[in-house]
Amino acid sequence: MNIILLLIFLFGCFIFSYLERSYNIPHSHWIFIVPFSVLMATRSLDVPDTEVYMNYFLMEEADLINFYDYGFEWGFQLLTKLVKFISEESYHLFFWIVAIINLLIMYTATKKIISVYNDETTDEDNDTLLNIEKDKCYAFIFLTLYIAFYGLYLNAIVIRVGIAFSLIVLASSFALKPKLQFKDYILIALFIALAVLFHSTALLGIVIILIILLSKQYSMKFYLIFLIVTGLFYFFNITTRLGGTVINVISSLNTLTLLSNRLERYDVQSLMMSEGISMKFVFFWIMSFFLLFSGENKKIFYKIFNVYISGIALFALMRSVLLVERVTDYFLLFSFVLFFFFVVKKESWRFWLYYVGIVLVQLIFVMRIINRDII
Repeated sequence: MNIILLLIFLFGCFIFSYLERSYNIPHSHWIFIVPFSVLMATRSLDVPDTEVYMNYFLMEEADLINFYDYGFEWGFQLLTKLVKFISEESYHLFFWIVAIINLLIMYTATKKIISVYNDETTDEDNDTLLNIEKDKCYAFIFLTLYIAFYGLYLNAIVIRVGIAFSLIVLASSFALKPKLQFKDYILIALFIALAVLFHSTALLGIVIILIILLSKQYSMKFYLIFLIVTGLFYFFNITTRLGGTVINVISSLNTLTLLSNRLERYDVQSLMMSEGISMKFVFFWIMSFFLLFSGENKKIFYKIFNVYISGIALFALMRSVLLVERVTDYFLLFSFVLFFFFVVKKESWRFWLYYVGIVLVQLIFVMRIINRDII
């Protein structure tokens, strides 16, 4: 991927973020989504998995009746066939359309979450710091925080998982409503089912929905103990053997879950190879303390925060599992929503310090994956 073009795009994002804080820019999400999707569509074949998806697209036929086993889920194959009607042999257009769909779903979901956040009442409604200004979109801010790590990773490498992730966030936006109606449960189930059609590991979305529905805001003492213990488990690698046990248990359920079918494709011993300290874990763990002490008191914030720290805990418990991030990313994806709530209400230099810092740190992480020659 051309890092110069990406940096120019991010610079433009920062400029529009500055403007968004003072003015309401109509349809600003399109100003973001279209050029970012072009960047994804024109990425180099050296980006991991890009050539695999290109070859699959070229082999796939625009035939809605016959589905061959390419190792991809039925939903993704159907989308590919539909795009083939439009683009014929243009895999660049294919990547562009997939990125557009992914970002539009994520934009819609995040806007709904922000709306639910603003509609929640608290004991301190007169405190202007509690609510995000409703007359502003802030699309550039939350979309930039999204693509800083996960948006780039999901749209440039694991594009099937990317759409599944977006659908899970969309399902979560309905689960976060204070009073759910029957149709909300139907929509949640529908979006989770669609996510599974794009990647079977999206069954983890059920766990996320349950956390949102059943959890609450706990005491500061509980969160501090939880995070400190999680850090101890990770940094002292207390559960070295636990990761293998978890994988074996899940794999033994091959007649019960689709998730196990994915895990069975990997040799259990080869999974137990992860060594060293993950700077990604360190970053998300440290940020959990900033989020915890941010002064938030809305239930929706803590429901999302509970999903986030669940991902951190799983990361720590399965540190020795090489593919642990295939699981934890489903939970840590919600970090960009929390980071948005954290930075958007800060004033002046504090906003830019946290906003630019969070974006650049994550950008370093993801570029080491996308551009393997970066050390």
